[in-house]
Amino acid sequence: MVDEFSLLIQDVVICAPARLPKLAQKTGKKCSKLLREANPYYSNAKMGVETLLEIMEASQDIRPLIYMAHKMGLELQKISD
Repeated sequence: MVDEFSLLIQDVVICAPARLPKLAQKTGKKCSKLLREANPYYSNAKMGVETLLEIMEASQDIRPLIYMAHKMGLELQKISD
């Protein structure tokens, strides 16, 4: 069964294909491996939390973090610079 969080992670990775090489470089993975790890329908490959953090940093897309916070009943607040 594919869950909403897995689909969200996949969307972060593939929503802007031009960024895929940048994300792959940041994570130290080939594009094909990163796509496989982000594919919720491929049960043999899993993405680690370190990789997810690198993806969010490189893409500036924190939707997975927001999702996790909401699941825990929390809200995120930006720290002033």
